[in-house]
Amino acid sequence: MSDWETLGAVEPHDLIDARQQLHWAAQAVAAVGKQLLPHQHDFGEQSLTWMAGPRVLAQGVVDGPRPFRAAIRLAYPALLLLDEDGETLARMPIEGRTLEEAYEWVRREAEALLGRPLEKPLERPEGIPEHPVSTGAPFALAGSAAAELERYYAGADRLLRGLRERTPGASPVRCWPHHFDLATLILLDPDADPEKARSIGVGLSPGDSGYPEPYFYVLPWPRPTGDLPELDGGSWNTEGWLGAVLGSADFTAAGSNGAQRGRIERFLNSAVQACRQLLS
Repeated sequence: MSDWETLGAVEPHDLIDARQQLHWAAQAVAAVGKQLLPHQHDFGEQSLTWMAGPRVLAQGVVDGPRPFRAAIRLAYPALLLLDEDGETLARMPIEGRTLEEAYEWVRREAEALLGRPLEKPLERPEGIPEHPVSTGAPFALAGSAAAELERYYAGADRLLRGLRERTPGASPVRCWPHHFDLATLILLDPDADPEKARSIGVGLSPGDSGYPEPYFYVLPWPRPTGDLPELDGGSWNTEGWLGAVLGSADFTAAGSNGAQRGRIERFLNSAVQACRQLLS
């Protein structure tokens, strides 16, 4: 039996509004790690990982009298605090609630588990694309779109973990809240200065200002020059940034289960190889 959950029940264009709302809701989760987890050089304390059991994006464990991790559930959208084993300690469905209420709920529940007040307010980020929920409108998510986005993250996590297992130098798969993408970073020069090292980022974006619908990407760094190799599916983006892109319409049209997964895997494998060639 395939472990791939078929995508395409919801048209990719119809995911945009749900993605934007969930992106903002995830900031209340990221704020917990920013304040309460040890700082990492890549700001990984704010990142999340996909937990397949409870089907959530969750942070690392905050130490305290009752250790917990902050998380967001995409289908049946909710903010959660989980214990070390992934069991729910507290949950707040976000439908009909405001972003201000989300931050307040996270603060109150975190303080209850820590047994003390937070040292400062949970911070809101800068640079997240505006949406009515960011200025006080209540969350109003289409359930089918939120569930479809959950399937995107679940599938991408399986693919990227598999890629990491067979690729030396690949980092753990993380969701980065600023762009809401799920990705691994392949370091080609693991002993070099991180700012100068060659690398290949591989991930899923749920959509952004340049590509509003979900897409897989493979990004070489630093930006190489020269002729771009042929890809097995997808295309090269050259406007603003250089990278290989496979849009959701390119793989949801493949049908179900193995056909979709196979098309994405072939693209990722060819794009990673192409980026290695460009950076060599």
